[in-house]
Amino acid sequence: MVLCQATICSSCRYRDDAERFYKVLPKRLMKFGLEVAPDKTRLLLFSRYHVGLQRRFTFLGFEFYWKEDHRGNPCVARRTAPKKLQAACLRIKDWIKCNRHLRGKEFFRGLNRRLRGHYNYYGIIGNSRAINRFYFWSLQCTFKWLNRRGGQRKSYDKEHFKDILKHVGIAHPRITQKRYRKVFA
Repeated sequence: MVLCQATICSSCRYRDDAERFYKVLPKRLMKFGLEVAPDKTRLLLFSRYHVGLQRRFTFLGFEFYWKEDHRGNPCVARRTAPKKLQAACLRIKDWIKCNRHLRGKEFFRGLNRRLRGHYNYYGIIGNSRAINRFYFWSLQCTFKWLNRRGGQRKSYDKEHFKDILKHVGIAHPRITQKRYRKVFA
């Protein structure tokens, strides 16, 4: 038996429909040899009439919640889940610490690869604050740990470090999600 760890998102208009679906879901998954993880499955009131972060849920590394857009209309917003952002920051810090011995070109190529991978996944509309936070965290860690190698007092000062970042072409945060075009047919 394999444990199903993914969250099942289903939207129901009425509470009775949601409860019926919640009861039937384990039986349906059993047909495929899967079972529901009880600690990750729950009924949640997620409605546009309850704007804010009080009613939110996490799915695939994103936190979903309702907010008002610039016109005042409610819309679903996504941002990087705080636990995932913290884990990504710790992973990049560990990578920098373990690979600070690499030559400059190799080191920054590896750092850029990790930064671009993060932007490609988390670079969605409305998530620029989280990817900027990840970017500045990685630059702070890079400056700190490159200055702690080889017994030298300091390898770089702030100005020299900025010049090097310009020269190597560090990957800047960017939104990679495409806006949906409205098609009138």
